[in-house]
Amino acid sequence: MKTIFIVDDKDTNLLLAKTALEGSFKTFALPSAERMFKLAEKITPDLILLDIDMPEMDGFEAMSILKKDEKLKSIPVIFLTGKNDATSEINGFELGALDFINKPFSAPVLLKRVETHIEMDKLIKAIYQKNEELLKIDESKNNILAMISHDMRNYIGNIQQAIDLIYIKHNGFDENKYIKIIENAAAKAIALLKDILSINKLEAESDTTTLTLFDINKLIAESNENLKLIAKQKSIKMIFDFPEEPLFCMLNPEKFHRAFDNLCINAIKFTNANGTITVRTRVENDLVHIHIIDTGIGIEKDMIDRLFEKYTKAGRTGTAGEASTGLGLYIVKQIIGLHNGTIEVKSVVGEGSEFIIKLPVAKNNE
Repeated sequence: MKTIFIVDDKDTNLLLAKTALEGSFKTFALPSAERMFKLAEKITPDLILLDIDMPEMDGFEAMSILKKDEKLKSIPVIFLTGKNDATSEINGFELGALDFINKPFSAPVLLKRVETHIEMDKLIKAIYQKNEELLKIDESKNNILAMISHDMRNYIGNIQQAIDLIYIKHNGFDENKYIKIIENAAAKAIALLKDILSINKLEAESDTTTLTLFDINKLIAESNENLKLIAKQKSIKMIFDFPEEPLFCMLNPEKFHRAFDNLCINAIKFTNANGTITVRTRVENDLVHIHIIDTGIGIEKDMIDRLFEKYTKAGRTGTAGEASTGLGLYIVKQIIGLHNGTIEVKSVVGEGSEFIIKLPVAKNNE
């Protein structure tokens, strides 16, 4: 049976409230807030009915003390009072009260209101408990994932080392298709493992990502040389076209670097030798537009809507056989979402694709 503290300096009110509740709850009638705190040292109530106008310590002062006490602060409190002005109610709610019941009160109404709040408190505590359980499960999942990833990297690393030794011993193995299959499978497994860990990290940090004022052109320039080297391996020309003046956005540079580099490497992956990739930045309608335009193989119209899905079936092998995990563009979209941005795609099969990132402009004096 749930326990209710009824706190009021008037005996009549204590008797009426106790009579209304005692058939359904275990009740304690207390004539002062001081007596309430004294009893709370021995018994923790499930709900407190608290009068406001009391000598020595009034209800508002008692409420303030309750909310500072680690043991008592989560106990639901209903003010049972003759005050019916808006200021008193606002003060009460700001202090953390759940409800106000005005005197004189109806016994059936009092009982029903208390039953409702007891049930609500039960549901809230159940939600908190379930949330704690989910947090523990999530933490356990992260720990298991970390252990699995560590072991998997070791196992796959051993496979790759064995492949390297075979390659050295036999001076290559272009004619051995089975060794080539093993090599490709190991590379895909490592890429998939990295993407799964990245998603797990992104989802864990989604509420704590810190954004700072940063020049998007500077960030892109930092990637220029590395991207040009990757493109050069496929004889692809990369063109960077952006204004000299800085374009400020609120960014997490590390995360946004990853999204931008992923999109450019994706463009390289699906562009044939001697193709061109252009990166262009502009400002339109208080949005920074980042265009990544390739002359690659393009994307089928029915695939575009599925490009950013998790584990999408729209993933394809690159023009030089590069592996795809089906997670890269999902990660890109999540990162851009963390920056309050959007991404869209335009593509014509056989002619190329254009990915457009749009981010809110930030003033450099903000």
